[in-house]
Amino acid sequence: MKKLFLFALALSATSFMFGQYNLSTVTSNGVGNSATVGQFGLSNDSNILQDGAMNALGGVDNVAVVTQTGAFNTADITSLGDRNYAEIWQFGLGNTATQVQGMGWAEDNFAYAEQFGIGNTSTQKQYWDNNTAEVYQTGLNNTASQLQKTLTNGAMGSYALAIQDGEGHLSTQKQLGEENEAYVFQSEYYNEAFQRQKGDRNYAVIYQNDMSLGGFNYAEQRQKGDDNYAEIDQGMYYNAFDAAFQKQVGDANFAYAIQEGFFNFSDQYQEGDLNSSVTEQSGWFNQAYSAQYGVMNEDYTSQIGNSNLSGTFQLGLGNYAETLQMGDGNLSGTAQFGMGNMSGVYQTGNGNTAAVLQVGP
Repeated sequence: MKKLFLFALALSATSFMFGQYNLSTVTSNGVGNSATVGQFGLSNDSNILQDGAMNALGGVDNVAVVTQTGAFNTADITSLGDRNYAEIWQFGLGNTATQVQGMGWAEDNFAYAEQFGIGNTSTQKQYWDNNTAEVYQTGLNNTASQLQKTLTNGAMGSYALAIQDGEGHLSTQKQLGEENEAYVFQSEYYNEAFQRQKGDRNYAVIYQNDMSLGGFNYAEQRQKGDDNYAEIDQGMYYNAFDAAFQKQVGDANFAYAIQEGFFNFSDQYQEGDLNSSVTEQSGWFNQAYSAQYGVMNEDYTSQIGNSNLSGTFQLGLGNYAETLQMGDGNLSGTAQFGMGNMSGVYQTGNGNTAAVLQVGP
């Protein structure tokens, strides 16, 4: 990062001396709109369009701010509605940022993109009202995409945050509904995160090498319903080539996965209400699968070692399953049907096999 900073600083100084080719286009239709552009460098390009459909004259009180320092950066802001705020800040070379707020009726949205480095891309789209989106990129060739749709006029919007530091990260966040929260934190190299929320008051967070070394991890979260919580942590310990999936269909479900090591795989699926699933993996080539259908089911899986395989299936109400594997090459499968079943599988050593079937009332 020190070299990147020195390069960008030198580029900025050179541009001050020789650059005369920045381009800025501002179109404001309406009442009380504000557009501010500051470009310092060579061949930077910015475009701002402010308009609206609710007022006969156009948009009302929209604010757009663009600051570019460096070369060949591109900023594009379209605010179509009232009282929207959009800001793009770029320092470096070849960064691209796009912000779209509404189609004429959007109100009170906030979008902010900050890019420091080379070749970063940010796309933020907000429709309907009261959404907030933030992107912070530092490094090389990172890509962040945010889409927010409140789906109801005047409703409380959602919040999305993506922070990328390093090289080659990809973050995609899609929010359809009200008061959803989505967070992505990426560092190191070539991590990929995907989040999709449909409903209200869902919470999703992904950590990828934000506190550790590694890279090339994949995390995916899908939530459909209300008040669900999903967390994937691939960032506290050394993580590389790990993959984690979480899908929640229903209300008030809880899913948590934490991984440490290489080539671990976790898949958690919840359909129903008030289910809870926790998966912990440490080692190499571990695989954990969990599927819950019903209400108030709980499962806990811990794998410490290499090449362990675990599967848990729950259908019903109030079932509990716990699996602990410590060693290498252990295999475990648990299936529960009905209500109030309880199971515990504890494997220590190598090559153990366990199978549990429970059918309750």
